Amino acid sequence: MSQSRPGTASAKSARPRPTDAELAALAEFRATLRKFLAFSEQAAAAQGVTMQWYQALLVIKTFNSNSPITVGELANQLMIRHHSAAELVSRLEAGKLVRRESDSDDRRKSLLVITAAGERRLADLAAVHLEHLRAVEDSFLKPFKVPATSLGSPDALQAEP
Repeated sequence: MSQSRPGTASAKSARPRPTDAELAALAEFRATLRKFLAFSEQAAAAQGVTMQWYQALLVIKTFNSNSPITVGELANQLMIRHHSAAELVSRLEAGKLVRRESDSDDRRKSLLVITAAGERRLADLAAVHLEHLRAVEDSFLKPFKVPATSLGSPDALQAEP
């Protein structure tokens, strides 16, 4: 007996069709997410950086490793191509927010270190983002506040009174 793989026609037909309430919840969540991203863009611009710079600073600062992040790892985290990450790092470096250091184990790699100016810019932006998220946190979760067992049922994701 063969099992269907995800993405095949038989696997797709086995999935329950989303209810109108589930579709509405997804649309509401997507709109909320887009509003947050628009806010983030405006907040970054007010600090003189792009949203991509802010995201890069966040990744560089918080990368979980025993050593600083490489350009390749930054590219993976931001889901961009290596050459795009290298150009982004060059712009961050020109803005004195990041500096490159040579990897003592592999001279082909550049390690990225956030500067004091980058730390200050990141702290300011993170504070603004956290404040905004605290103010709107319910709107992110509201569409999906239902017991897990009711997902997929006709009454799933009905708005609470």
